Parts: sequence; structure tokens; C-alpha cells
Amino acid sequence: MISLDAGWDVVVDAQHANPEYANELARLATRHGAIWRTEDFDVPLDELLRRNEARPRADHVPEEYIRSSWKRFHHVMFRPLNPGDPNGNLLKRMIADLYVRVTPVRGESDVFACNFTREAFLEGRWNTRTINARGL
Repeated sequence: MISLDAGWDVVVDAQHANPEYANELARLATRHGAIWRTEDFDVPLDELLRRNEARPRADHVPEEYIRSSWKRFHHVMFRPLNPGDPNGNLLKRMIADLYVRVTPVRGESDVFACNFTREAFLEGRWNTRTINARGL
């Protein structure tokens, strides 16, 4: 928090496959007036293993951990959205985004209007979801 309040750029290098972890960091950044964004890197498993081997021994991650994490998370984070899949539901992802406004359309049971929030517009807080919200 001290770094954010001082205006420093802060990078959190982590596997936030569970969107709630990333949302928690986004809320923290917002409370401290920081601009935040997420980046997902779709890196093949063999490249991850090669990079791990190139690290100094003290920084090595156990290969089995890399393999199991990649197997567990890769298919969740990098796949087409499928109807009925709660982890791939675009509407739920939009609702979870702090900078996207989702509003039910009056008189409809399953139609929603999506747009970016005023804060996203005024503060230039663009990410894939806020940009896509314009097209929904």
C-alpha cells in the first residue's frame, strides 16, 4: 500500500487463475488511486520448462509443480467460451470487472446491457473486458 500511495508502479507476478484473487488486487489498486491492468500470457508448457531450466538453481521451481499448474489452469484461462460453462461465462466475467457496468434490460429475463464505467472512461482504465463491453 505504501508503494501505491507513493505513486510507484507495482507488478504482481502470480497465477491468478481464480478471478477473485485478481479482483481483490484490482479493488486494492482502486482504493489507492492506482491504474491497474491484467495480462495473461499463453506460454506453451515446453517453453515454461525451458525457462525454468535457465534459472539459477536457487530460483528453480519444481518441474512437477509447473506441469500440474499448467495442466490445471491453462485450459481454464485460454479456451473459447462455451455456453453453460460457469467458468467461461462472459456475462459473469463482465459482472466481476470493476470497470464494466452490466444492467438487465427492462422486460427481458436474459438480456443485459454492458458498457464501461465512467471511471474507466475518465481514467483510461481499459482492458479487454471494458473494450468488449462496448460491443455487447
